Amino acid sequence: MLRGAFLGLAVLAMISGCVQPIYSPDKPAPKSSSAVAMPPDRVKLLVGDAKALNELIASHKGQVVFVDCWATWCGPCVEGFPHTVALAKKYRERGLTTITVSFDQLDDEPKVREFLARQEANFENVLSKHNGVNQRAANDFDVEALPQYRVYDRQGKLREKWEGKSDEIEREIERKIEDLLAAK
Repeated sequence: MLRGAFLGLAVLAMISGCVQPIYSPDKPAPKSSSAVAMPPDRVKLLVGDAKALNELIASHKGQVVFVDCWATWCGPCVEGFPHTVALAKKYRERGLTTITVSFDQLDDEPKVREFLARQEANFENVLSKHNGVNQRAANDFDVEALPQYRVYDRQGKLREKWEGKSDEIEREIERKIEDLLAAK
């Protein structure tokens, strides 16, 4: 059963285009709209598991929480990351908290930090302690494919989850964030 689920995760990663690394120190990551990048040592990055993620979400009770699950080797994840940064900046003052979860290898922490710095991901970030995409990580974080996006209401309840990358998903995420921010 577990082997079948892991095989399914690998197939979904291949289908969604998350097989070949498209980001490396030799190939700059796409930048967000601002020209000034953060120093990698200023990136807020915690190595943890789903329990750590849930504690972060709970610590923001009273705010809407947007979670982006991604990896530097996942093309659609990297392509969609500037949208995550834009949403964080656009809605921060209205009560949105943004958290990302990277499924890169633990040894790739410097690369993850560099990517986040270039994107100016000035919010909380988690690097999965499970060392990449594997069955343990998939089960712990309840992730079947990358990218995965989640939106939690002000009480910390998961309200919506999307997998994959498309313009329609980005519009749905923004509509859901707007709706939850409007509900006091």
